[in-house]
Amino acid sequence: MQNAEVAFSRELGVVTMTLSAGGNVLATSASQETIARELQIRSVRFLAIDGLFTTELPTTEKTLAAASSVPFAEPMAALKLIAACSGVGERVGFLFPERRRRPREPLAEAARDQTGVPKRD
Repeated sequence: MQNAEVAFSRELGVVTMTLSAGGNVLATSASQETIARELQIRSVRFLAIDGLFTTELPTTEKTLAAASSVPFAEPMAALKLIAACSGVGERVGFLFPERRRRPREPLAEAARDQTGVPKRD
């Protein structure tokens, strides 16, 4: 998926963001981090915000500076979303490689008692 759009709405004082792509709603949340995570999971490359501003992901400091002059309906939420999208990018899904247990040396095994604690000399 290359493009997505975010629209803001306010209900009972809470700003909610709706993420959509191709006319389909992908996620609705009040959390910028949740929307940013969805963008990362779906490998979105370009994000349109409120139909007023379009940016490439991940965002940069220059993107945030350029967006600060755009008259968003919810400016704080929009700028927080742009800031949260700075971490969106090509990342490995699992932070650490799979670890396999290495076979222990026979002497090290003999030095352990039945509880698994090394014996002290």
